[in-house]
Amino acid sequence: MNLIFINVETFVLQFIILVIVLYVLNKYIFKPYLAYLDEESIRQEKLLQDYNNIDSLLREAEEKKESMLEEARNSAKSIIEEAEWLAKKKWNDIIEKSELDAKNLIKSAESQIEKDRLSMMGQIKSSVVDLIIKFNTKLFKDAKVSKDFVEKELELIK
Repeated sequence: MNLIFINVETFVLQFIILVIVLYVLNKYIFKPYLAYLDEESIRQEKLLQDYNNIDSLLREAEEKKESMLEEARNSAKSIIEEAEWLAKKKWNDIIEKSELDAKNLIKSAESQIEKDRLSMMGQIKSSVVDLIIKFNTKLFKDAKVSKDFVEKELELIK
């Protein structure tokens, strides 16, 4: 065998090339592949744990669902109670306003009735006075004396 081509320089050069190739392979192929394998292993373990713990996960989900339903029921109940309270308050406000309006209407009607009564009394007095004066004029023949007399008597009646 002819070992002429193998000398220290070629050996060192081949060794350097081998080290560079190993460095590049290690940096860009082996390390990323090993990291990927580690991640896959962790993911597989997690899936296995999740599969083994599916009952506990289902129980947790059921408990969470129940607590959310209970919270929603309580919230709905408080909303209904508040709506009922607001409706009762509005009802009472309407009744109070209606009662106040009715009282004001009654007062207004009473004052109007009193005004009408006074007006009618005045008209009746005026008509009675005119009638009495006419009657006294025919009876006594002196309108001024009978008018003074009737007015004096009316003031005493008031």
